Amino acid sequence: MDVYANYVWSIMLYRCFFVSLLAEISDFIYIMDKQKQVQIHFKLVDVHQVQFATLCNEWPKGEMQVGTQINFNADTEKRMVRCLANVEFKLNDITQLLLSVETVFEFERESWSSLYDLSSDSWIIPAGLLHHITDLTLGAARGILSVRTEDAGFPRVMLPLVDPRQFMRNNLSLRRTGTTPIATTPHGEA
Repeated sequence: MDVYANYVWSIMLYRCFFVSLLAEISDFIYIMDKQKQVQIHFKLVDVHQVQFATLCNEWPKGEMQVGTQINFNADTEKRMVRCLANVEFKLNDITQLLLSVETVFEFERESWSSLYDLSSDSWIIPAGLLHHITDLTLGAARGILSVRTEDAGFPRVMLPLVDPRQFMRNNLSLRRTGTTPIATTPHGEA
């Protein structure tokens, strides 16, 4: 049975003029589990732009507010975790640009099994791994945003650097049956 668990984290950033490099496309992470170290292998299998919309004719001048929402969705049967980053640029509470980018990560069978917790009958994705996946997704969003705004004739728009540890502090629990409710973290300022 497929299980789709959705989680949402939101952040609000101000003064968005930072640059970041795109991250690696396949990776592993070490997790400390009851006094032993576990190596989690996963790979980035897809990156795609879900939405890009400019709602202005020319890029406005002034200080922009940037709202970023991070959603997670998992398919436990296929050992895949999806991360969706929704980015909204506003000036004086008027939306100027919308961008949504989704990344899909596939876990090796043994690594996915090591995340399973028998006592809770769920997969536990550690917060550190969620931070890493979020960093990779936001890096991809930065690249897409830079190219798309340049293609639209706007000055190159940059997505600010974000520290996911500031708004994602808990592990993600994916239950075997049913749908896990959406959890939201309030907006914060950077």
